[in-house]
This record gives sequence, structure tokens and C-alpha cells, in this order.
Amino acid sequence: MARPPTDDFGYPWLIDRISEETLSRYRRAMFRVRSSSEPLVILDSLTEMQAILQQVERAAVEEARAQGATWSQIAEALSRTRQAVEQRFG
Repeated sequence: MARPPTDDFGYPWLIDRISEETLSRYRRAMFRVRSSSEPLVILDSLTEMQAILQQVERAAVEEARAQGATWSQIAEALSRTRQAVEQRFG
């Protein structure tokens, strides 16, 4: 059974792997996306969010592996091939 979220971003294992500073950067970037009418500001913010989400993705893959998930299961969750996922994260 999944543990309940402890804050607005996720689970304890995620908080342990992603710093509060990084989560704050994500929140600020999201605020800029939602509040700006300037396409270049939005694009810059999206670039920062993508970089942070890559960190979150890596943390989730690491946790999935720690919980016993196979590369095939992770690949299916990410809609990628097992080989691609294992090469990227293995």
C-alpha cells in the first residue's frame, strides 16, 4: 500500500532525494509559467522545470528499483523500451 503524501510534492523517499531548494525552484518556475504572458519567460521556466523533473524521474526510478521493480516494469511506466531505460538509469 502506498504511503500518503507528506507535502504538496510527494512522498518521504522523494523528499529525501530532492532538496527543498530544488522543490522551491520548481514551484517558482511553475508560478512564472502560470503568471507570465511573456513566451520567453514561460519557455525559460519550462526549461528549468524539465531539468528538475528529470531529477524527480531519476529519484522515482531509483526508488522503484529499491522497492524491487524490474527494468521492464519501469520501462512500461515510462513508455520506453527496457533497453533504453536500463541504459539511461542503470
